Amino acid sequence: MNPNEYAISVIDAFVKNITDYVFLNIQNNENLMREYQMMVDDNSPETINQAIGKKVKEMLDLENDGTCSTPKSRLIKSYTYHKSKHSFSAL
Repeated sequence: MNPNEYAISVIDAFVKNITDYVFLNIQNNENLMREYQMMVDDNSPETINQAIGKKVKEMLDLENDGTCSTPKSRLIKSYTYHKSKHSFSAL
């Protein structure tokens, strides 16, 4: 594996779990968590979580790639794996 191939594999692994990382960021950021709780108080957690998940896919231009039912974030019960719509050459 060359450095470019390694870089692509690292980024692909990150993108795959990006939704979990977004929710972990909310969970570990006091201000974001406070805002999240306010949103959940006015809406259902499912509504907020689905909106965030859809925006992750939309804003980063990703494709769905399966489901994870064992997230690290305690804010979600599952999330969609993602992959880039773009093909990157390691050359």
